[in-house]
Amino acid sequence: MSRDSALLLSGARPSPCVLPPENIPPAAPFILTINHYDRPGLGAWWAIAAIVATIAARRTREPREVRFAMAREWWYPRGFGKWVKQPFTRWFFGQVGKAYGTILLPPALDSGEFRGQATSAIRGALALTRGDTPELVGIAPEGQTGAGLALRHPPTGAGLFLLMLAHDRIPILPAGIFEDSAHTLTVNLGVPFDLRVPRNLPRDERDAAAARQVMVAIGRLLPERMWGMYQDAIRQAQNGYA
Repeated sequence: MSRDSALLLSGARPSPCVLPPENIPPAAPFILTINHYDRPGLGAWWAIAAIVATIAARRTREPREVRFAMAREWWYPRGFGKWVKQPFTRWFFGQVGKAYGTILLPPALDSGEFRGQATSAIRGALALTRGDTPELVGIAPEGQTGAGLALRHPPTGAGLFLLMLAHDRIPILPAGIFEDSAHTLTVNLGVPFDLRVPRNLPRDERDAAAARQVMVAIGRLLPERMWGMYQDAIRQAQNGYA
């Protein structure tokens, strides 16, 4: 994936900027977490290409490739989208998964349409971070871009998924994606941190607490205009009250 990403970026003007690369662990494993950033004319894959190419160049040993989690298909409620577009995206994303080893998860919906279908994919993802040489896993917890490119709350279960991926062993590498005043696509890398949530909390509270920790860490790497639903929590964290 990193090789194709470098080829994709070779013609990009202006070139995306990933800073500071020294925050990427050169040998140790990590879970990469990013905000979901795309808009008309700028697909989410541009920032991902910049990140994976930079990580591969920075790493001094295997693994160098990031296995990103993504929806296995785009969901449509009815009509042409439901019967034509959705199956096509399922096929297309499946091909992407085969080529790049992406982690394909069913769309996170409140309707319950895909209830229970994520079990095998989640087990496969968790297996990647176990063993003596854990893989590098990347995830955008929000699942989709927020209104006005601002942060939004991740779907239920995202925090628990991150806790299971990290399993008190692998640090989180946060990254904030935005465009600067010169319209340069920028990836701002934070310092890796351990995701810690008390085990005695109820399941839903552990889920929310883990998601909040990760989203606040991402938010602190973004311009204030993009803090969205986490503006109060990010402000408190910056003032030392988190």
